[in-house]
Amino acid sequence: MPGSIRQLALRALPKAPLIRAWAAYSRRKAQGAAGALAAAGTSPAWLGLDALVALQQEYPLRPSRYATEVAEMEQVARQRQREMLAPVHGELDQLNRFLDLGMWDGTSCYLLQETGKTAVGIDIRADGLTAKARAKAAHYLQMDVAALGFADDSFDFIFSYNSMEHFPDPRRALLEAWRVVRPGGYVYLNFGPIYYSARGAHQYDSISVPYCECLFTQETMDEFARRNNLTLTEHRWMNEWPVSRYRALWTEMADRLERVAYYEVYNADHVELIARYPSCFKHKSALIDDFIVSNIEVMFRKR
Repeated sequence: MPGSIRQLALRALPKAPLIRAWAAYSRRKAQGAAGALAAAGTSPAWLGLDALVALQQEYPLRPSRYATEVAEMEQVARQRQREMLAPVHGELDQLNRFLDLGMWDGTSCYLLQETGKTAVGIDIRADGLTAKARAKAAHYLQMDVAALGFADDSFDFIFSYNSMEHFPDPRRALLEAWRVVRPGGYVYLNFGPIYYSARGAHQYDSISVPYCECLFTQETMDEFARRNNLTLTEHRWMNEWPVSRYRALWTEMADRLERVAYYEVYNADHVELIARYPSCFKHKSALIDDFIVSNIEVMFRKR
């Protein structure tokens, strides 16, 4: 099922049973790849430049389209707010202080501010802010998510969209979010594609090969980009955490953060590559879920 159809289904059908059904379907689809992974050794660990050239022709480039107009950004932000606030709809009157981790364009913050909430957005870079966001009353700060400059228990609701996979130290980021949210407050994270999933390298506009981060060294991809005059997404913006490490983090934090809602979104669209080159994948992980879970949505309540 193409990604656009999956998104339409998520909006039209009950969320939890749909995601469970999709996970079961994806696991069935990946059974052959899982068997090949289990039986494989770890060598060869990488493919060479010739294989990258051939696979790039096999998988045509389909650049992603991001919302660039203010109206589009506001539409996306409103949909995200409906999504993240749905589980706490009955408590909205008690949720007044919001913090956006990885604000980028700042749209979510000023839209929250317009509903009477206090919203603060932080990001390690401030160059994504739109002119409209800069003109609004919300607060934007250039700040490291691993060292938040706020007092303990400062916020009622902390959220982050498509940023957790970029944070260099997700554990430290979650500890800081736990520290600055009040007891009984919420931390909501929605992010992906996760590293080792089919598009986890975030090279959407340059290398079209799914799982390129599992199949090729960074040096091979850099050489391919140089020869083809391509600009790669900088490797330093990815933390390289697969789903198994996030699962371990949630378990570690269970005594401090109660899990209110949790969804793992599976994507087995390109598992044929795992079956074709199992040793490359086995070199990175022996767990098939590390390659077919692409996104995570989780809401925590601070104990």
